[in-house]
Amino acid sequence: MLAPAIISSPALPRRLPLPKYGIDVNFCRNPQCDLFAEPPDPIRRQGRPKGNVKSNYPRGEVIGSGDDKTFKCGACGQSSIIKNNGAIVEEYRRLRGRFQAEGPRDCCPNDSCENRGKPLSQHPKLYRKSGRTAKGGQRWKCKSCLTSFSIGTRIRRQHRSNANRDVLWMITNGMPISKISDFTGLCPRDVYQKIDFIYDRVVDHTARREGSFEGVSWQKVGRRFATDSQTLHLNWPNKKTRAQIAVQHLCTAHANTGYIVAAHLGLDPDIDLPDIEAAMTAAGDFALPRAFRSQARVWSETEFKAYLDKITQGVQIHPMEAPDVDLDLQLPHRGSLLRQDVMQLAHAFLLRHFLGKGDERFVFVLDADSGLALSFVAAFAKRIKEALADVIVVRFDKHQSNDQRNMLVGDGKVALELATGISQSQWSAMDLRDKFDHTDAAIEGMLQGHLLGEPFAWPFHTKSEPHRRIRILTDRADMEPDRRARLMRLATLRSVDAYFHKVRSNIRFAARPAHTPSGNGRAWDRHYLYNPETMVKVVEIYRFVHNWMGSSKTKETPAMKLGLARGIVYERDLFGFG
Repeated sequence: MLAPAIISSPALPRRLPLPKYGIDVNFCRNPQCDLFAEPPDPIRRQGRPKGNVKSNYPRGEVIGSGDDKTFKCGACGQSSIIKNNGAIVEEYRRLRGRFQAEGPRDCCPNDSCENRGKPLSQHPKLYRKSGRTAKGGQRWKCKSCLTSFSIGTRIRRQHRSNANRDVLWMITNGMPISKISDFTGLCPRDVYQKIDFIYDRVVDHTARREGSFEGVSWQKVGRRFATDSQTLHLNWPNKKTRAQIAVQHLCTAHANTGYIVAAHLGLDPDIDLPDIEAAMTAAGDFALPRAFRSQARVWSETEFKAYLDKITQGVQIHPMEAPDVDLDLQLPHRGSLLRQDVMQLAHAFLLRHFLGKGDERFVFVLDADSGLALSFVAAFAKRIKEALADVIVVRFDKHQSNDQRNMLVGDGKVALELATGISQSQWSAMDLRDKFDHTDAAIEGMLQGHLLGEPFAWPFHTKSEPHRRIRILTDRADMEPDRRARLMRLATLRSVDAYFHKVRSNIRFAARPAHTPSGNGRAWDRHYLYNPETMVKVVEIYRFVHNWMGSSKTKETPAMKLGLARGIVYERDLFGFG
């Protein structure tokens, strides 16, 4: 007798994506809402019995059509675009993987050997000496598989290693690739190889040193961070048009020391657009909303071509026009742009990883980008609920001229004198702590009756941030008035904006594109980069120089201020690190 067939009920259709490795950002992201960070019912129940769903289970509403859908909270009514949890995890893991420390080099190189990963320094009985290399280096032999190897130094295969310092100095001090080639006598291909080598050294050093973030005393060095993004450009020529691709450079700086904790470009240089297009077509992604696709991390080839057509509309190049680029400097085009929301969320989760699981209370000051703010609110939701994190958004007028800024600074000094009753001459004679106390007291009085979460116009204008408007997204009714006033004073992006200014000044391809009357609508620079991978490497090299090396006038680097280094890292330390 045949056993009766077991009929399983079909899976209920979901209106929200599945979590991925414990990450789920699709909830109400309004910190003032009672349902903040509460996972809503993910099942689509139209026309279906509610079953055992709890009466107080947050429901909300999923609205919208096409690529993007929006979740609207049923309690506060705030809406936020539904995100692809899988894409966030994928990008987060890619960012973490870029700086994984290499395994030990002083061990058996045979992957199938039992001594693989067991370094000579810790297991000397597993190896024996086996002569010397042609340059006199010690050669060793594994006693298990009899494989020979030498440790040497990391610059042993470097041709003209004396040029490493020159290339490092020039790429971080405003020299384009062509000028570096002229000065050093290296061909362009060798300059690129030098950049690759320097980048490898930087990654190795960073992986070894930044793993000690857990040893940083945030209580001592400060618990405030500033996050902003700047737009860099990448030359992207083809047969008919020449375009400059806008790439977002997202950075988080430690406010007190200026250390750039995380810096990411909005592109992945290691993938090919045709491969992404084929994978999305095979998975049927184009028929699904973006939050439910198997690939939602980078742009598809179709989307990228549409973007190129849009930015080059009306810009034509005659077929007989001579190219104004040096073909020797062009490299094959690879890579794809990241989706900005995925990059922002992965950046926030990476920062959360760096800061650990302690009970410190952190303050995050962000540029007035709604997507960036919601990314930090989602990543630090648990800390926000426990009152261990504050997220503040700052907006100011970036288009004021120098004269206008100076006039506003004068107005700010007058406003400060009226608010505190202290004359400017008396103010200049006071120490910094007293200035802060008087400023906080004046702001505390102005904030009486101020609605929670509403923007506040900072009355004491500064030259770097004129007409500053501050909004504390995590404002709470039980927050102490003096703390609220102090947060308003500390809400500044100066630390990250100062770094962006250095990037613009010291990296040639990061300069703003120039439009000329003879440019036929193009913004093109022959000294800009053509290869996304090179852009990623140079930006990371510059972050390392800023954090660990400084300039000839630097007495204390940001890494030293943060407690990660005891002294300045010199070129000999970087290239001779064994």
